This record gives sequence, structure tokens and C-alpha cells, in this order.
Amino acid sequence: MHYRIKKRLTFFLAFACFLPRIAFADDSYTLQKIVITPRQDMFDAFFPASQKNTVDAAMAGSAHGGYFTELLNRIEGLDVRSRGAYGIQSDISLRGSTYEQAGILIDGLRVNDPQTGHFNLDLPLTAFDVERVEVHKDASSSLYGTGALAGSINFVTKKPVKKESHLAATFGEHALFGQAFSLSYPGEGLCGRLSFDHSVSSGSRPNTDFKNSIASLYAVKEWDECTQDLLLGYQKKDFGADSFYSNLFPEEEEHTETLFLRSGLDNQLYSGQLHNSIFLRKHRDKFILRRNSPTSVNYHTTYVYGLNSRYAVAVPFGDLLFGGDIGRDEIYSTNLGTHTRLFNAGLVGIHREINDALDMHATARLDHYQQWPQQPSYNLGFGYWAAKHRALVKGEVGRGFRIPTFTELYYSDAANKGNAELKAEKSDNFSLGIGWYDAPFEVELNGFVRNGRNLIDWTRATSAQVWQATNLGKAQFRGAELGLKLKPSFQYIGTRLEEVTASFAFQEARHKTAGFQSKYALDIATQQWFLGIRQRICGLGLRWQLSYIERKFGETYFVGNAYVSKKISRNGFTLEPFLAVENFSDTDYSEVAGVLQPARWIKWGLRCDW
Repeated sequence: MHYRIKKRLTFFLAFACFLPRIAFADDSYTLQKIVITPRQDMFDAFFPASQKNTVDAAMAGSAHGGYFTELLNRIEGLDVRSRGAYGIQSDISLRGSTYEQAGILIDGLRVNDPQTGHFNLDLPLTAFDVERVEVHKDASSSLYGTGALAGSINFVTKKPVKKESHLAATFGEHALFGQAFSLSYPGEGLCGRLSFDHSVSSGSRPNTDFKNSIASLYAVKEWDECTQDLLLGYQKKDFGADSFYSNLFPEEEEHTETLFLRSGLDNQLYSGQLHNSIFLRKHRDKFILRRNSPTSVNYHTTYVYGLNSRYAVAVPFGDLLFGGDIGRDEIYSTNLGTHTRLFNAGLVGIHREINDALDMHATARLDHYQQWPQQPSYNLGFGYWAAKHRALVKGEVGRGFRIPTFTELYYSDAANKGNAELKAEKSDNFSLGIGWYDAPFEVELNGFVRNGRNLIDWTRATSAQVWQATNLGKAQFRGAELGLKLKPSFQYIGTRLEEVTASFAFQEARHKTAGFQSKYALDIATQQWFLGIRQRICGLGLRWQLSYIERKFGETYFVGNAYVSKKISRNGFTLEPFLAVENFSDTDYSEVAGVLQPARWIKWGLRCDW
């Protein structure tokens, strides 16, 4: 097995090095230096900005591990359910979906874990690597395949456009200590960035200690007629998993490692834009049921690797997209056994600007897996601007699907049993929204309906039975979301209110079959309220985040976070001391049933940028 791993890595590295030599780029022209990724141009037209929520990563108050969840909590209809603090482990729900039904992407490349969605946010990226987060809350399988049944979350990495350095140190209660740095250098022909992040804590309660290390390398090289980039990331987590998966075993312990390698080649052709990527994701999980008596230990190692290709071309009636994917999932596990599955897919799309006010887009895709052949998916959407491009009406219809994970198929223990006969789950999504965008005020209202078929969940008839992976049949999820943003010019005696954001999301789940307990699929957040305030007082920057959540089968709770900092700049050097108080309301709550979140946690530190 180790020989196969070395052989596979050698092949990918060699292919990444020689890919530019075997690529073609007829009738190309030379791009300006550092403008390296056309996939943020024509390719984005097939999910336009009007259909996405975008969050600037610079808005995160933290420079360390938990900043992913901090960013995602700002988006209405997106529910982050954490088991461990500081981003150690979190599940994502989009408009009432399960944690398995949201596609997680890095630069448009899906990185969902084939073992279990609990590891989907094991992303080997630091806070200095991410430029923005794009969230599409409708089915995205027509572009990204399995796992994007309810939507997708795309982490867009920063490009090294200027020479810069960052350094941060964090301290806090519960023996918290973190260090992070990042160096970017845009050279004449070779540009790059190197980042590192490490954080450790004794935990807010017994058996919640953690250690998290992340390292990433990003490099860009311009060849004769094309541009190649390489992203290499590594993450290692060691943590106490108090009641993570069962309250019968509060002394669980887990160790995970994630390696991600992607090499992309961009060609700006006379006829259009061509992008190819090869990728490899390796994830290793060591799970100990009782850390003080480690007699029950499971090891799981998964590999996902393949080739992703996209070609966009402008034609008289719009933009056309053609794409193909081919790859392989593998798992080697002491509990689930050894399994592999090949997959391939083809897609086609069109984007048309009918006039200055109306644009439409459509994509269709066909995926093939060995056990679940011919999985079709599609999206059809429109956006209509009125009132001098200040008012927007938008809508989308789409079909998504998801192939079962290896855990759902093959896992077995005293309390849970997989099902190798599971069918792929599917959904038909419908959404309609209106918005008004006229600075300093923006407001958006969206409604959605998702009809799911063959939804996969862990169910049981009584508490005395084991949880069984099952296809539930049909279920409907529907709801509405309201988001507001205000950027006032209010200033009074050294106080300036810079931004106020508020949102409300309501959703409900309906399932006709009764007489069973549902572990995940029907356990949704029925109401979510959020208020964010950004202001400056006497030169200090203040950020407030207030949230209120009601869960169908869980708790109702209010949580508040606060962040204050002071920027001191001179001659291109910025020094920023900061103080953060997480859960200043000191609320006792669980986002996942039985897994308590930390009480009030005070953190402080220093960040330097030059």
C-alpha cells in the first residue's frame, strides 16, 4: 500500500511539472503579469454574482483556525454546527440540508471527504490564504457533481499580487497559544506565498484539548503561452472529542491529517479560455473510542484524485461552457474495509445576456459512478435588473444529487450500521428572490423549496435499536431569508458607525412517514437571527456579532461575540493589537446535541503586516 502511495504521489508531481510542456495554446496572447486565473472571469458567468453570497475574508476578526466558521456564520440560511472549538470540527447545513449535502470547494474544485462529511471542513488553508468565500444556496451538482445537492461553498485563494508579510500571535484562557505567518513574493516569472498556522489549547472543559497545525505553499509560473499554478496544503489536528459521536463515550480522541495538492494550467486562447487541474486529496483519521483505555482504535485513510477540465468560449448568442471530470475515490479502513470507485462526468452550459437588464444561464451535467450510473443534474436561472440596476429579481431551478459516503455504506459498530444497498439521494430545488442595492442600503429577500428523494439518514424505530443508514424516501424543505446591509456615514464625537448587517432565516422540513427517529436529515435550524455591527470609537475598531437560533430537535439559544482592535501604521508597517471575547453572553448551548460549546472565552494578541 505504501508503495502505491509513493508511486501515486510521484506521478502527480511529475505530471504537474511537465503539464505545461504538453499543453496547447494556439493563437494565444500574453497576459499581464500576475493576472493568472481566467476562471474568475468567464467561468464565473455560469453562476453569476447575483446568485451568490460573497464574504470578504478580511472581515474575519481572527487570524487563526476558527475564522472559517466566523465568516460562514454571517450568511443567512447557512448553519454552522461545531463540535470542537476553534474550527477543530464543524458541519455545514445549507437551507436545512445535512452536513453531507453541501459541496465544499477550493478555487472551484470540490474537496468533499468520501468517508464522511464531518471532515469536509478539514481545509489546509490559513487565514492569510483566503481572499473571499462564495456561497451558492441552490443545487450546484451541474457544475461540481456529487455532494453539492443543496448548494456549494467556494474558498477562493488569494493571488500574490504584491510583496507582503504577515505575522500574528494569539493568547487566551484555557492555555490558548497560537502563531501564524505568511510571506508573499510576486517575482518576474515565478510568484509565490508560504503560510503557516499553529494553535494549541487545554480546552474549555475536560477532553476538549486540541492542537492544530496548517502549512500551505502557493506558486505561480508563467510559461511561453500559458500560466500554471500549484497549491500544496497540509493540516494536522489532534484533539479530545468529548461526546463527539456518542454521549455514551465522553472520552473519545481523534487525530486527522489532510494533504491537498492541485496543479492548474490556464490558457487564454483566441477562441476562449481553457483551464485544466489535476488534484489529489489524502485524509487520514485515527479515532480512539476511549482515550484513557485505547483498546478500540479505528484507522481510516481516503484518497480522492483526478482531472478537472473546463473550456469557455464566447459565441454570438452568449458564452458556452464545456467540461469534463474523471477521478477515483479510495478508502483503506480497519472498520469499513478497502473500497474504490471510479467516477467521470461531462457538462455543458450557456450564459446569455439578453440585454443590459436580463441575463440567463443554464448548465447540465451527467455523472457516472460504478454502482450508481447516470446521475443527471441541471441548473436554469435568470437575473433581471431594474430601476437603473438597483433592483434585482432572480430565480433558479436545479436538480442535485449525492452518492453515499463510505461510512454510510460500510460502517458498523455496536450503535451504528451502514447499508451497502443505499441509493443516491436527489433533490429538485426552486428559489426566487428580490433585492434592492443602492448604497448605503441593501436588502434582499429570498424564498426556496427543496424536494428531496431517497434522502439518506441514520434512523431507528426505538431507542433500543441501532442507528441504520436508510433512504428516507421523500421530504420537503422550504423557507425564506431576509438580509439587510447598511453602510451609514454617521459620525459623532469620535464615533463612526461603518456597517450594520442583519438577517433572518426561517425553514421547515416535512416528511410524511412517521414512526422513526431521525439523526440528521430532519434536525434543522427553524429560525436564525443575526446582527453584525462594525464601528470605530476613538480610533478603536469594534465588531459585534449577535445570533439567536431555534432548532427543531435541539436547543434555543443566544450567543454574542465581540472583537476590538487598534491599528497603528507607519511607513508601510501596521501593528494591530486585538482583544476578542467569544460567547460574552456566557451561554450554555450545544450546536450538535450532547456536545457542549465553550462558555465565555477571552483571547488577545498582536498582528503585524508589512
